[in-house]
Amino acid sequence: MRYIEMIKLLQEQFTIENSINFYNAKISDVKLIDKDTQWDEKILYVGTLKRLRTKPKTPIMLISCDENIVLPEGSSISHISKNDVTAVYNFARDLIFEELRFEAALFELTQAVLAKKNLTHLMNMAADLLGNAIILTDGAKKVLAHATKYEIMDPLWAENVERGFLSYEFMQKVRINKQMKEWDKQGRDSQLIVLPGDKQPKLVARIISEGHITGSLIMIEHHTKIKTLHYKVLPLVGEILFESFSYDSSKGMYNSLHSSILYNMLDERELNKSEMLNMSKVSFPKAMQVVVAQFSFNNKNRYLKFTLRTDIERLFQDGFSVLYKSYIGVLVPNVSYEQKERLKNLASEENINVGISWKFDDINQFSRHFYQAVTCIKQSRYFNTGIHVHDYTDFSCYDMLVNCSGETMLENYCHPALKIIYNYDIGLHETLKKYLECSKNATLAAEQLFIHRNTLNYRIKKIEELTGLDLDNHNVVQCLMDSFRIESLLNLKKGK
Repeated sequence: MRYIEMIKLLQEQFTIENSINFYNAKISDVKLIDKDTQWDEKILYVGTLKRLRTKPKTPIMLISCDENIVLPEGSSISHISKNDVTAVYNFARDLIFEELRFEAALFELTQAVLAKKNLTHLMNMAADLLGNAIILTDGAKKVLAHATKYEIMDPLWAENVERGFLSYEFMQKVRINKQMKEWDKQGRDSQLIVLPGDKQPKLVARIISEGHITGSLIMIEHHTKIKTLHYKVLPLVGEILFESFSYDSSKGMYNSLHSSILYNMLDERELNKSEMLNMSKVSFPKAMQVVVAQFSFNNKNRYLKFTLRTDIERLFQDGFSVLYKSYIGVLVPNVSYEQKERLKNLASEENINVGISWKFDDINQFSRHFYQAVTCIKQSRYFNTGIHVHDYTDFSCYDMLVNCSGETMLENYCHPALKIIYNYDIGLHETLKKYLECSKNATLAAEQLFIHRNTLNYRIKKIEELTGLDLDNHNVVQCLMDSFRIESLLNLKKGK
């Protein structure tokens, strides 16, 4: 901390007059002046120069209750009341010691980032440094992360964290807040904010990148009172955390040892995958599935990839994420119905395609199941399904057909009945396909074809007469479904 900054902080608590600032050095210590004082240009001195045996001969930094003091040229001096000398000294000394503590803790936080500690670990380290619960948000008002070590007692912010983003109603309160309006005008790095309904004040630091607000770090005053130095330190902590998260997303760093192992298992250059897995002694769930997401458009924005990865991690909190090429994957024990529904909403909102693999129990099979999910994404685009989330079951047959290396043409495996009814009446061909897709539910198939149920039954009977098919035979039905898939694939290849 430098002399001018110290004086500004002291002026918030004490009356300081006639401040002359020529020497704005960084303060290394604070000392109370006594008769044996030894002068050092990096020390801030507090007290009176009267009755001193040795006067300073070089510029010094001084806070004194004396008047008409003659100091070496270039010195800085500020005047206080005689009654405030002891209090100013104690306050200034506490500020310096507190700053030294913050600097040491910031160094440890930076070292943890370089050591690739996971996100929760970094947030909790920062919370320990600040002494309060903290929440990191991005420029789109999504909650990226929060410290788990300190409970969030404020109900409004607890709801924001649970929701995963700041609600519209909440943001409206923020926009009309008087303190926020003052902050916008003054442009300070951090600002104390109290909204209607708040139980504790919040200190908010903006995170700026290339002239734009890219995020915020919010500290909730509950466990520790907001101190003067919090205003200075919070923006620094916010930048470290936000940059570490962005770097984690865009440069291939991972938020756990599990994620690092998963990346190496996908890396074609990694030759000794099984050996690496055994040496790590890391355990994975007994039952697993892989969920993979990719933007529907060619996205080169690393920040968007980062926020999407964070959303997926929040949805699957017991999973391990990995960023590989243009895909964002997560290994999970299971995909519940609720998670799948939320995944569909996320996919629709963020314009992404998602694939879900079959279940497996051997982590050595992770790569194969990762690409099952990737196949879902590729095939859904190929067939232009218009659906954002697919299970591998939807495309397993097509995947087999695409990767078939035999010399026999696929059309030889297509049941001849399809060609017969197609040549007779294309409407019968469409009717049979829909009827089988609806598991032979005549009512549902008729509704989707926009025809009467009796009309559908008539068409099915006609199909049976033309082809001799026994649609009550399971093997016949399965063969016809496979034939429709082969036909669809061949038509796409022919550009039909």
